[in-house]
Amino acid sequence: MIDLITLKSGDRLLLQKGIIAEVTENMGDGMWVEARFIEVPERPGDAGVVELCHAQDIVKVLNAS
Repeated sequence: MIDLITLKSGDRLLLQKGIIAEVTENMGDGMWVEARFIEVPERPGDAGVVELCHAQDIVKVLNAS
């Protein structure tokens, strides 16, 4: 599991199902971040959607800002 406390706005994440997202806000609880979907392979129309992401949904950090 990823240490969410260290994530900042602008960090890019690889989520489950190949989704690439960018952190928009860190809730600071170590469990949740708000992120905007950049690439959604299964549903391209969801690009731009902002959702809460749980630590278990994050596969890896792609780059840190």
